[in-house]
Amino acid sequence: MGGMENFDQLINKMTCVAEESATYKKIAMYIERNYLQIIFMTAGELADKLDISQGSVSRFFIALGYRGYSDFLRNLQHLVSERLTAPQRIRYSKQHRQEDNPLRTIIDVEIANFDELMNIMHGASYDMLVDMMASKKQLVLISARMSATILPYIVYILNKMRPDVMQITPDLPGWESLELKNPEKTNIIAVMFPRYPNALVKKCMALKNRGFHLCGVTDSRFSPVTSCCDSTIFVPVTVSSVFDIYSTPIAFFNLAMRDAAKKMPWLDQRMKFIEKIECENDVYYQKTY
Repeated sequence: MGGMENFDQLINKMTCVAEESATYKKIAMYIERNYLQIIFMTAGELADKLDISQGSVSRFFIALGYRGYSDFLRNLQHLVSERLTAPQRIRYSKQHRQEDNPLRTIIDVEIANFDELMNIMHGASYDMLVDMMASKKQLVLISARMSATILPYIVYILNKMRPDVMQITPDLPGWESLELKNPEKTNIIAVMFPRYPNALVKKCMALKNRGFHLCGVTDSRFSPVTSCCDSTIFVPVTVSSVFDIYSTPIAFFNLAMRDAAKKMPWLDQRMKFIEKIECENDVYYQKTY
């Protein structure tokens, strides 16, 4: 075959092939998250990185329709050539040789993730997220386990900007009764990053079946939340040796809230009123001379 015509076509094909086996899904997810690094890797390096055989790597790319890994690599290099800047080429070409310096690798990946934000923050899915934040409908953010650690930051800021914002996680009473809300008066943002919690997947499916409008924020097109949401935005997270790093998702939400603020004509007056209350209540420390 002549190769895929664009990156989205490649992702769609990998999504189909990934259903054939757990190994294929593992390869597909790694490519989606690390495609800029892969263009400088050999088949053996990719196999070692994923702890699978080179045979499995070859069979995966043949299943995609390529003659083998080299054929795939040529096509991938063509697809991403316009996205890759000269500094990125230097950084990624060195990265797989820097395994003796994990901190350097983590920082490099974080920089690449921030570079991706400009590509992420446009399109219908992003517009839907911003509109949900700016809407006067009740806004509920749901998540579970480590993914839920982002919610207090988002909800704190949104409650400054607008009324009727809440977070719900499996440990809170509202989790069990969430389906009782009115789907026409409630918007829901589901935040789901690896490892994907079963409780959150099941809750999103139940809410979808009840007719709620959900916007998902996750890391991968292979995330289970994609099948439950009206739209989904894919924001990368950095996988480190102990726990994943959420600095890119936090930056993403901060920028999304900035865009939502532009759609809130009442915001200036609201913020002035909040500031007045905080001054009256002596909320913030001020040094006295």
